[in-house]
Amino acid sequence: MTQKRAVRIGNCSGFYGDRLIAAKEMVEGGPIDFLTGDYLAELTMAILWKARQKDPRAGYARTFLTQMEQVLGSCVDRGIKVVSNAGGLNPAALAEEIRTLSERLGISVNVAYITGDDIIASIP
Repeated sequence: MTQKRAVRIGNCSGFYGDRLIAAKEMVEGGPIDFLTGDYLAELTMAILWKARQKDPRAGYARTFLTQMEQVLGSCVDRGIKVVSNAGGLNPAALAEEIRTLSERLGISVNVAYITGDDIIASIP
């Protein structure tokens, strides 16, 4: 039987407003394969909804951008993949912000996002 290598995952967030330094700690603190961030706590969703009501381009966790500015280069250098639901109510806008950030930093990254679960328009 072939021995499979363990996948090492470091999580940097449990809600919007979690410790900003956590992403850097995960990336620099030990060998990881994936950096994850969970931003969809109930209170977070309310905050994102209010932000989107004020500005249709909002609705994602802006602190994730701050974290990525701190670690994106190191993630690329170390081959760390980043997986997050920080896009919240506007994943397309966050994906575009990440692309803009990577260009500004001179880093080439692949950015993907998933849509399809926004049911607001179907609520009477």
